[in-house]
Amino acid sequence: MQEQPSSFGAQEFLSSGSVNATVQGTQSDIRIIPAKILKALLLIIFVILALHLVSLVMKFGFDAVTGYGFITLFDLNTEANIPTYLSSALMAFCAIFMVLIYVNHKELATPWYRYWAFLALIFAIMSVDEIAQLHERSIEPLKHLFGIISGDLLTNAWVILAFVFLPLMALVYLRFLMAMESRSALLFIASGIVFVSGVVGVEIISGVMKGLYSTASLAFAISTTVEETLELLGLALFVYALTDYAARQRNVWRFSLRERSG
Repeated sequence: MQEQPSSFGAQEFLSSGSVNATVQGTQSDIRIIPAKILKALLLIIFVILALHLVSLVMKFGFDAVTGYGFITLFDLNTEANIPTYLSSALMAFCAIFMVLIYVNHKELATPWYRYWAFLALIFAIMSVDEIAQLHERSIEPLKHLFGIISGDLLTNAWVILAFVFLPLMALVYLRFLMAMESRSALLFIASGIVFVSGVVGVEIISGVMKGLYSTASLAFAISTTVEETLELLGLALFVYALTDYAARQRNVWRFSLRERSG
């Protein structure tokens, strides 16, 4: 059974999503157009990828170490830089947007509001982890536990956790996806495939390259470029999937800011 568009709020979306904010008795509409958001994100990713490729030329073509900070800022394999913050911000946006969808579903007493809440929590954790790199701390203990040596297929041993977690998530969310409108379900699945193929699939290849040739090798740089690009593309597609879903469900949120009386 597919979800029916919700009627939460008095005003419907037009051809896009809108967030209505009521401030001191006046109403301002912030209109979110999913297609335009996707185009903007793809442009940003393209620019970051181009700058990253320039940093690789500087590093491997001219033996630059930091390139006066340029390489540090745009290298996709460097942490705490612009690509990392963008990825974390996109995850945080998804988490916040799913909280808003959760509010709608809970208000309408649909059976899916807990699914949205849990998914929002997962993305919030992922956003923090993208900055803190907590999953990296599991690599050495898992390598020791399973006797994995550098250069093996599971050099980046944290992916073992993903092999356990992802099938469980797929089983739990199967009914959730089946209840969705087919367009939204397909967008969710497509974005998930792109994202996971990068952060888990190509991550495995990156681990092998790291073990065989070191993190300073061109082979490792190429594999991480593909990995991080797929991650960003998957997130951009998921942002589009979420906003498109909200638009099709005609979700409207109203935020009221009022001065305390008396």
